[in-house]
Amino acid sequence: MAIHPIGAGSPSARPAFTLVELLVVLAIVAIVVGLLFPAAASMRQHARTANCAAHLRSLQLASLAYSTDEAGWLIDARLPHGGFDQGSSESFVEVLARRDYCDTTLIRSPLDDSPHWAVSQGGEGTPVPGTNGAFRRTSYGLNNHLAREFSPWAGVDPSMTTDRLSKVSDHAGTVQLLLMAPTGAFAGADHPHVEGWGSSAQAASIASTEVAVAAASRDAPSSNARSNWSFLDGHVETTSFGGVYLDEEHNRFDPHVRWTFLASPAAP
Repeated sequence: MAIHPIGAGSPSARPAFTLVELLVVLAIVAIVVGLLFPAAASMRQHARTANCAAHLRSLQLASLAYSTDEAGWLIDARLPHGGFDQGSSESFVEVLARRDYCDTTLIRSPLDDSPHWAVSQGGEGTPVPGTNGAFRRTSYGLNNHLAREFSPWAGVDPSMTTDRLSKVSDHAGTVQLLLMAPTGAFAGADHPHVEGWGSSAQAASIASTEVAVAAASRDAPSSNARSNWSFLDGHVETTSFGGVYLDEEHNRFDPHVRWTFLASPAAP
């Protein structure tokens, strides 16, 4: 048997990577990872947004089932943005769960990163500001124009309070459920105060202290910021803040001005 000496044809003679070649390879790997990471993050955010929309749709259908059983009365908001209990056991959060209309885990959105959930619910255990140690109980809130307790029309003319399906003419164009702000005083509430959002120039910034207007887009509050919104007919839209609100007289929250939103030249 011939013994071949170590030479050019031997595997041991294969040249190793030089330092320059190794650095080039590492640089290429870093570039590829740098390109893939934002794409992966975007895909994860898209998936969370879609899952949130599914939660919202289930909650919306549960609310409609409740209304069907209750002669058209709508679910109500009772969790305040403060330390005073206003009948929290009658909040839609409790009512839908107590009467088995939906899975209670749906009340927390996959987009919700609030630090105000209790530790027992997987949160950081940080109480909501302005409360006596209260924690967040829902990611989702109710359009207060559709609530009995917090309707801005209740103090003007109770007959104008849109708290029944029959009092809302455009179910497909009226928001019922939305995402509450993850921090601040409204992090523990189950409704915003839409009537206080003001004009289009400042509305998104004001609304963002109450509602997660950029939960889907994860950017600064603006008319272009995107979130999930569910409507009284059961459908859900992932759309811009400007797609649901322009000002107090042109929006998809107050059923009394819904038609003006459609007629506005600024509406999308």
